[in-house]
Amino acid sequence: MHAYIHSVIAQRRAMPEAQWPNDLLSKLMLARDEETGEAMSDTLLRDESVTMFFAGHETTARTMTFTWYALAKHPDVARKLHDEIDAVVGDRLPTIDDLKRMPYTLQIIKETLRLYPAAPLYVRDAVQTDVIDGMRIDAGAQILLSPFLTHRHPGFWPDPERFDPERWLPEREAAMHPYAYHPFAAGQRICLGNNFSLFESHLLLVLLARRFAPTLTDPQFVTQLDMAGTLFSRNGMPMRIMPRS
Repeated sequence: MHAYIHSVIAQRRAMPEAQWPNDLLSKLMLARDEETGEAMSDTLLRDESVTMFFAGHETTARTMTFTWYALAKHPDVARKLHDEIDAVVGDRLPTIDDLKRMPYTLQIIKETLRLYPAAPLYVRDAVQTDVIDGMRIDAGAQILLSPFLTHRHPGFWPDPERFDPERWLPEREAAMHPYAYHPFAAGQRICLGNNFSLFESHLLLVLLARRFAPTLTDPQFVTQLDMAGTLFSRNGMPMRIMPRS
């Protein structure tokens, strides 16, 4: 991946700047440090590009995979999804205003991220020595936090293993503990792409669910979850992409 991104950067630099396409890489290459006026080095451009690739592609793909899995396992939820999409957009392409009128579709995405957070673990550094629940945490220690575990904790979630988009009705969401749900981490270091990711997943679900209803090849199939940077299904996700009837 590093070699590929470096080749893309080199190709872009070989072009006259006036011919650079109006894309994210061009914007990164044109950016200048406010204090020094310096441009990004190729190494920094590569690192930023890798971050955008994983944050903007793989995590969303994982989220959509588990969304289809949950919908296939819960046909009642899928029916409500299709009813909402049909009522708001029908056969036309959705607009941003349309998305605002499809709250149940977004509730499905949020519930998928609760049970199947694409980033099931993340690290924080202790800035000072502390004691948490009787355990000493030294300054500089790395703390591994797990949205996957928090999102299934019965102290925060009634019947936590159940897929239930109704949890995300506005009044119920407002009553949640502020740190019961953190698929994009939390605090000052929360993922900068959290709103973009929700928007992207919301839009993708509407676009695809308008036309398709993926079904599991085996209705009894159960995913075997694994964690290696992102959450994934160790035994795949065998589905048929069926057209909406």
